[in-house]
Amino acid sequence: MAASAIAATNRANSPFTRVSTDGIKTSDRREFWQTGTTAICGSHEIELLGNEPFSADFEHAEVSSLVFSRLSCRTPHRALRTSRLARRDDRQFVKAVLLTGGSCTVEQNGRATCLRSGEWAIYDTTRPYRMTIPGRAEMFLLLIPRDRFVTRNFDLQNLVVRRLSGRLGLGKLIWNMISSTFDQLPDIQDRSSHDVADIVIQMMRLALLDFSGDGSSLDSKAVLRDRIKLYIANHLADPELSLARLATATGCTKRYLHMVFQAEGISICDYILTQRLEHCRTDLLNPSCAHRSITDIAYSWGFNNSNHFSRCFKQAFGASPRHVRGEFAPWLAGNTGNNLKPGQTVSRSPRPGRV
Repeated sequence: MAASAIAATNRANSPFTRVSTDGIKTSDRREFWQTGTTAICGSHEIELLGNEPFSADFEHAEVSSLVFSRLSCRTPHRALRTSRLARRDDRQFVKAVLLTGGSCTVEQNGRATCLRSGEWAIYDTTRPYRMTIPGRAEMFLLLIPRDRFVTRNFDLQNLVVRRLSGRLGLGKLIWNMISSTFDQLPDIQDRSSHDVADIVIQMMRLALLDFSGDGSSLDSKAVLRDRIKLYIANHLADPELSLARLATATGCTKRYLHMVFQAEGISICDYILTQRLEHCRTDLLNPSCAHRSITDIAYSWGFNNSNHFSRCFKQAFGASPRHVRGEFAPWLAGNTGNNLKPGQTVSRSPRPGRV
């Protein structure tokens, strides 16, 4: 019943999947809601607070491996994840809740915070938590895979369930970014989704550092590496992107940037090249880019010499761009409705080279 009811509420040609209690028998709503949202948010239990029939709507869509969702509920209730449920669920997320209406209380690690409209917080789904919604409320929920969000020296447990403002500073920037991304999801292309996800993750980390004040809960070098990656992602198509540009943008010397980036196991210049090659390969294997020339694709990702691009590509993937595209031409012809997303591979990862 749940699957068909959920499918029936989905809008045609929409990237969103919608779960709604509308049209569900009153006595079945709590179980229906718990089942429908567990598939996205992980195992949890729903406790009703009062005698009102449960009523809520939830819509979600995926960008790369991030899940953007919007929740509207009209009934007091509590969602809780026990230690038992956390141990049984192998899905590991950092979840951000951004309240746009009403109020809610989030509890984890012996800490509780009350959020009101315009405030947000994060919590860790690998640990027990409890969210209490005392009445009508609307919110954005963002689920980030834990392994994409938590870096070395990142003290996540010190940052969960801290009330953050969405009205000023970096908190406002991340608030606006998540809200705008949700609204623009129907127009975000697959080829851009991985970069969009990376930018959201990096901005979220920076907002948490801003909250921590003295940086004691986050490694400042790790944050600088995120800033470097964010700048590169935003300027990857610019052929003038360089270490000198990065030094100017970050206010650091080139030598210091080299030192900070050593933890990545790759130089900044090689990282830029690797990112460009990955994006070029993705477009070469994308049916929607089949009409574009190899040179056009290379130039759109910051290369300015086709011979140089071909040499780097062959060194990275063991085959020329023309051969890779030709080898998968039958696949492309038969899969015009599909494409490879960034991060999917059909051969080995690129080997570092020179930009």
